[in-house]
Amino acid sequence: PNYTYYKGLPHMDLEIIAMDSNQFMEGWNHSITREEHTFSDCGWTSCRDSCLNRAERRTTASFDLFYDRMAKSTALNFIVFSHYPTDYYAGGAPEFLDALRTSTRNITYFGGHRHSVDQWSTESIAPNTNWLVGGGGGWSCDTTSQGFVVGEILLDGSVKTWRVIVDAPTCCAMR
Repeated sequence: PNYTYYKGLPHMDLEIIAMDSNQFMEGWNHSITREEHTFSDCGWTSCRDSCLNRAERRTTASFDLFYDRMAKSTALNFIVFSHYPTDYYAGGAPEFLDALRTSTRNITYFGGHRHSVDQWSTESIAPNTNWLVGGGGGWSCDTTSQGFVVGEILLDGSVKTWRVIVDAPTCCAMR
């Protein structure tokens, strides 16, 4: 569809929001402000400045879309996903975390980047749910919690999730 988009499923009282938040690549550093966040991979390109500008525009558009859908949608249930886990927004976008913590919507958030499948290493968005879904081996394994998350959308549009963990050496053989 696009780098940031939403898909409404009114028959399920559900919306899906996809976000491009690569500007938060350095989100592990909670001491930097939103303005200091940057997509450091742009430094590896021949068009660094335009890449940085594009990443900032896409991240801003993603946040704008999220807030717009929260304001305009009548859906009760949301699935939101991005490349980054919730703790990457703690320093530069605490207002986004606050919005994910709403008690007026049921939000399930999926983020990756780190190589683990867990809920303990992320910033809580309770009463809603979030997952780090970067497990599965390959590049690296940050924990032994490797596998995937299963999500089931129930008839009422609510989302039930659980993780399936596989034998870590099977996924982390490249280490």
